[in-house]
Amino acid sequence: MKVFGLLHIPQLMHVIDVLLDSFTRLFRHHRYSPLEKLYSVILFIAGLSLRDVSERFCLTFASSESVRIWAHRSSSLFGPSKRARRLVAVDETVLKINGQTCYLWAAIDVDTNEILAVYASRGRGLPNAIKFLKMVLRSCDGKPIVVVDRGPWYKWALDRLGMTYFHETFGNRNKIEKWFREMKERTKRFYNNVNSKTLKCIEELVTTIAIMHNIIRAGGEEVIPTYKYQSTNQK
Repeated sequence: MKVFGLLHIPQLMHVIDVLLDSFTRLFRHHRYSPLEKLYSVILFIAGLSLRDVSERFCLTFASSESVRIWAHRSSSLFGPSKRARRLVAVDETVLKINGQTCYLWAAIDVDTNEILAVYASRGRGLPNAIKFLKMVLRSCDGKPIVVVDRGPWYKWALDRLGMTYFHETFGNRNKIEKWFREMKERTKRFYNNVNSKTLKCIEELVTTIAIMHNIIRAGGEEVIPTYKYQSTNQK
């Protein structure tokens, strides 16, 4: 069974189970329970609008602006573990929101499906490429082999960082392309709630999408737990 046709209920419970403790520590004060905040953010990121979450379905008594703030704050929980990685696929795509255009860069571990870095920029060139690749290396113990497309901005940056790479159109790069399609399906649903003039705003929301992706699809396969989630009442 899916919640509002967006997530399997076991997936929803799994995300809550993984994030609830961290989410509780994320906010200094809790007028609304951490569980209510996290539940609202998950469903917003899954595709419901802010109005759906706070007014239409009354999933929280908080305002839609509060839900938006919670979603942005959640991005700070993004932190892939630093470990040895065999192969990483990187790519960038054009993202249009509210008439504004930006480039969204992302990297994925080909073996585990884990998103390692997300970066938004107005331009697409050598400085952007090297900044993004340095972000990727923060999640890598050593330097993995990198799969890239024919974008000319990658060669100089990868050579400068001393990283091994090869070009590929499909194959291993399909995983990052698939995630871009998944991400764009989400952003299309709530583009009216994004301040597209601020790159930080776009980057934070896409990073929160990446957090959900990493939890649900950890280990390279979609996680659909079969256990029953038991929540703890918080006063």
